[in-house]
Amino acid sequence: MLLLFVNCIFANIQSKDMVLIEKGGYTPLFKYGESLDTVIYVDSFYMSKYPVTNCEFQNFILLNQDWSVEKVKFIFADRNYLSHWDKSCDMSSICDLPVVNVSWFAANAYCTFIGARLPTLDEWEYVASASNDKRCAKDDPSYLHTVLDWYINYKSNALSSIKNMESNYWGIFGLHGYIWEWVSDFNSVILLNTDAEGGGLEEVLYCGATATNAIDPADYVAFMRYAFRNSLEATYTITNLGFRCVKDV
Repeated sequence: MLLLFVNCIFANIQSKDMVLIEKGGYTPLFKYGESLDTVIYVDSFYMSKYPVTNCEFQNFILLNQDWSVEKVKFIFADRNYLSHWDKSCDMSSICDLPVVNVSWFAANAYCTFIGARLPTLDEWEYVASASNDKRCAKDDPSYLHTVLDWYINYKSNALSSIKNMESNYWGIFGLHGYIWEWVSDFNSVILLNTDAEGGGLEEVLYCGATATNAIDPADYVAFMRYAFRNSLEATYTITNLGFRCVKDV
């Protein structure tokens, strides 16, 4: 009976809370290879309005015990996997909060299970370039200031319910200022070794801008995202890293 109930939950997840993102283009942080084209185009796709929550991920584990804390293999997630969960699995206080401390492997498995996938880097950045009323707001100083302020004042120990997140032009909630999010090809852009001697985020961002032909060296927030992704490995589980799913049209 429990499995039947959870199956019904996932049947609903597959179709609800996804919105159509119409095809279009955005200006990436870096040029791709030797191409002179500074616009990257993506096809239409569906994206989840919200990041996956703790309760949604718990329901996934009920049907996929190999992804439970007790059974997950170390080659798929490090030791901090779901470390914020109460051992009694009481979700009452965190049910609607974005699930974090999940590896790329776990996020990918979840999306695959519901018939979806992780967004590509280009898809995520394309949607994230929208403000609340503009499809592309990269040239809007007010929007850029707001986004930068979100990142500067971010507190990983103060996650908000998905119900408190702000939406953008597409009706997508929480892309900025809440959590970092996995993308399918998170390691497709390489900056520098983030473990360089004496190097911190500032050095990585500066060197990344000069060494990899950044289109807009002033886009500090984008540098932060790319530098963060560059530091990841697929097994990493981090207290402010979650995910959402997308579907092909």
